[in-house]
Amino acid sequence: MTEGGIVGEFLGLKEETDADLLAMQCGDFYEFFADDAELVAEELDLRVSEKSSHGSSYPMAGVPLSELTPYLKALVERGYRVAVAEQYDTEDGHAREIVRVATPGTLIETAAEDARYLAGIVRVAEDCYGLAFAEVTTGRFLVTRIEGEDAAARAITECYRYDPVEILPGPDLREDEAFLSSLAERTDAEVTRHEANAFAPGAATHTTREQFGRETLSSLGLEPEGPAVRAAGAVLSYVAETGLGVLPSMTRLQPYGADDFASCDVTTQRNLEITETMTGAGQSLFATVDHTVTSAGGRLLKEWLGRPRRSLGELRRRQECVTALSERALAREDLREILGEASDLERLASRTTHGSADAGALLRARDSLALVPELADLIAGDDRLADSPLSKVVERPDREATVDLREALDEGLANDPPKTLREGGLIERGYDANLDELVERHEEALEWIEELGPREKDAHGFAHLQVDRNKTDGYYIQIGKSEAEDVPDSYRQVKTLKNSVRFSTDALEEREREILRLEEQRGELEYDLFCELRERVAKRATLLQDVGRAIAELDALASFATHAVENRWRRPELEESRALDIEAGRHPVVEQSTEFVPNDLSLTDEREFLIVTGPNMSGKSTYMRQVALIVLLAQVGSFVPAERARVGLVDGIYTRVGALDELAQGRSTFMVEMSELSNILHSATEDSLVILDEVGRGTATYDGISIAWATTEYLHNEVRAKTLFATHYHELTALAEHLPRVENVHVAVDDSGDGVTFLRTIREGPTDRSYGVHVAELAGVPGPVVSRSDEVLERLRAEKAIEAKGGGGDRKSSGESGTQQVVFDVGSGEMRTASADGGNDPGPEPDGEDPLDPETEAVLTELSELELASLSPVELMGRVQEWQGWIDE
Repeated sequence: MTEGGIVGEFLGLKEETDADLLAMQCGDFYEFFADDAELVAEELDLRVSEKSSHGSSYPMAGVPLSELTPYLKALVERGYRVAVAEQYDTEDGHAREIVRVATPGTLIETAAEDARYLAGIVRVAEDCYGLAFAEVTTGRFLVTRIEGEDAAARAITECYRYDPVEILPGPDLREDEAFLSSLAERTDAEVTRHEANAFAPGAATHTTREQFGRETLSSLGLEPEGPAVRAAGAVLSYVAETGLGVLPSMTRLQPYGADDFASCDVTTQRNLEITETMTGAGQSLFATVDHTVTSAGGRLLKEWLGRPRRSLGELRRRQECVTALSERALAREDLREILGEASDLERLASRTTHGSADAGALLRARDSLALVPELADLIAGDDRLADSPLSKVVERPDREATVDLREALDEGLANDPPKTLREGGLIERGYDANLDELVERHEEALEWIEELGPREKDAHGFAHLQVDRNKTDGYYIQIGKSEAEDVPDSYRQVKTLKNSVRFSTDALEEREREILRLEEQRGELEYDLFCELRERVAKRATLLQDVGRAIAELDALASFATHAVENRWRRPELEESRALDIEAGRHPVVEQSTEFVPNDLSLTDEREFLIVTGPNMSGKSTYMRQVALIVLLAQVGSFVPAERARVGLVDGIYTRVGALDELAQGRSTFMVEMSELSNILHSATEDSLVILDEVGRGTATYDGISIAWATTEYLHNEVRAKTLFATHYHELTALAEHLPRVENVHVAVDDSGDGVTFLRTIREGPTDRSYGVHVAELAGVPGPVVSRSDEVLERLRAEKAIEAKGGGGDRKSSGESGTQQVVFDVGSGEMRTASADGGNDPGPEPDGEDPLDPETEAVLTELSELELASLSPVELMGRVQEWQGWIDE
C-alpha cells in the first residue's frame, strides 16, 4: 500500500471510532497522522514529520511497537480515549483494524497505586439511582441502589468516595446539566456517553447474567432489570466494547447497601481532609495513618477511611485483629516483612486474563502465592494471633488450590526468564519433553560452534582465530590478516576488516541454519507453553484475587496496629447507643507536628448539643474536627487518639466547616454555606454526628444570628443529632437555659497578665469574648490599626454594657452600636429595642425624632410575633430577605 493509501486508511479508521486519537500500526511503529500527530507530538514531545497523500501533506508522529505502552498510558491518564489499530497480512499486502480503545476507566497498563474505577450511573426515577463501579486492573465489581429524597446527592457522594476516572451516565442523566455539573465539581472523571441501549433493562440484565451467571442476581438479592443491574450491564458492555479482554477477571459481583456504611458526604470528606487536604499542603488523615507495605493494602486502607462501617460485628472483628497485632511487636514486624515481598495479585490477575502478563509477572504471582503458607504459619505460631480473626483472614483463599497453582508456576517457569516472550528461555527444563529435546539439540549445536575455534586452530596452526556471531554476518571465522593467505580452500571470505578477515564454511553455514531453525522452533514452542501456563493462571483469577485481598487486609490491619503503637492510640469501646464519651482526645493529624493539648468530650441522651465558644485561633475547629475524626476512625476499626473513648455508632458524619466562593458556579460564600447547611438539615438523623463551625457569618448580623438560632432549635427539637456548634454569636449561649439538651463549653483563655494566652483547653460554660483584635495583632496587622481597633472596641463595649431590663436571659445583638439596641428575650423568643439607659422602648430622642422608622417597627413587630421553632431554616431565610426589602424601601 502506498504512503498516500496509509494516510487514507488512517483517516478512514478514525471515522469508524469516537476515540479522541488513533494509533495505527505501520510495520514496526504505531503512527499518528494529521491532527492526531500534532496533538500527540505536543503532549508527548514527539518529533513531527510529513507524509504525502494525493498531493496533500499530513503531519506524522510515531512510536516503536515495543514502546506504545508508556505513551498510551500517558495519553489516557491525561483524559484521552485512544483507539489502537493492529496490522495483519492479506493477499494484497497489509490491512489494519481497530482492536481496542484505551480509555481512562479501562486502562490496564498502569502502575498507579490508587484504584482506577469506571462508573456507571442510571436514574430510573427522581428518587432512585443505580450505580456500578468496576476496577479493570483488579477485577473488582460493585453495585448499589440508592433511593430517597436525597438520592441524587448520595449518588454523587458515592462517586466521590470511589473517585472514578471515567463515568458512564445513563440516558436520563446525559442532558441533566445540574447533575453533570455537580459530578464535575466533586470528581475529575471523564464523562463518556456510552450507547443508550446498553442501559436498557433487558439488554443490561442479559449482559450481567452472561458475565456472572444466570442465577447470580437472584442469589445476591438484585432485582433483574433494576437500576443497579442496568448500571452494571452498561459498564460490562463498555468494557467489552473496548476489546481489552479483561472481562474474565470480573468474576465476582458485589452488591452493597446504603445502610452498610455511615454516610460521609463529599463536604465532610473534604472538610475533615480524609484523603486529601483542602490546600494541598500538610497531611491528610490517610497519609498520616498509612503504614502499609503493599499497594493493595494502601488502596484498601483508603477505601476503609472513606467508607466507615455501621456493622458492630465487623468493626469488632477488625478491632480484635488490630489489638492482637499491637500486642505482638515482633510478630507484627515479621508479618509486615513477609507482606512487603508480595506483589499486587489483584492487578496481576487482570493482566493474565487480558493476556498482557509476561514471564516476570507470573514469577511475581508464584512468589506471592508462596507467601500464603508463610503468613499462615506465622499467625498459627503465635497464640495471640492464632486466637484472633487474623487466622480466618489468611484461611480465606483455597489453600490447596494456592499450592497447586504455585507448584505449576514453579515447575513451568524459568527462574531468570528473558524480558521478551519470543526468544526462548521462558520455560524450565523438565516441563515439556518436546521442548527438552529441542533444547538439547540446540545446546549440542552451540557446543559444536564453541569447539570449532580450538579445532580449527589445531588443524591449521593458526595463532589468531576466533568464531563469533553478529546480526549482519551471522556466524563467522575471524583470522588475522597475516595468516589470512594460509586458510584452506574450504574457507570462503565474507568480509575484510582493518586487521582481520572473516570467513565461513559449508559446515559452519549448515550448523548456523540448524541453530536458527532450532531457536525459532524453541521460541515458538516456549511461547505456546507460556501462553498455556498464563491461561491456566487466568482461569484461577479468582484465586489470585482472593489471595491478593487477604494480603491487602492483613496489611491494612497491620498499618492500624503500627500507628496505634507508635502514637499511643487506644481501642475505643463501640456500642449501639447514642453515647459519645472521649477522655483526653487528640487530633490524629495535628498531633504529629504540634505538642497537642488533649481535651475531653461527653455527649449523652441528656447532653446532645454543645455550643462551643472561644477566641479565633484558640482551637475550636480543631477540637470539633478531632471529635469527628475519632468517631470516623472508630467506625473503620482503628484505634483512636485518646486515653479512652466510648463511641455509639453513628449513621452519618456531617460537617460544615468554613466555605469558599464557588464563583465559577455562580455561588458565593454564603450560598455555599447555606447549601451545605441545607444538606445537613435534610440528611442528618438522631443517630448522626453533626459538626457546625460558624453558621450565618457570611451575611448581615441579624440575618446570621436568626439563621444560627433557628438552626440550633431545629437540630435540637426536630433532628436530635449529636451536635457540636462553634459560634461567635454569643447570643446563642443563652439557648442552654431553655433547650434541655443544649450545653455550653468554651476554649479557655488566660488574660490575667499583660497579654492573652490561648490555653487550648475545653471548659464548661460560655464565653462572651472573641479576642479578635488580639488575633489581628498576632497576624501582623499594623500597630495603628490594632490600637484604633482597641479604642473602638472599648467604646462599643461601654455602650453595650447597659443591660436591658426584664426577660432574665437577654442578650444584645453582636456588632451593633449607638443608643438603640436590639435585645433577644430568650425566655419568650422575642426581640425588642432598648435604650442606652437600660429602659425598654424609651420613646423619642431629645431632638423629638422617633427612635425607629415605621418599616423597622414593622419588622420588629413581626419578629416579636414569630414562632421560630415552627419555621424551617429555608423559610426563615425567606422571611429575613423579605424584611430586608421592607427596610431598604
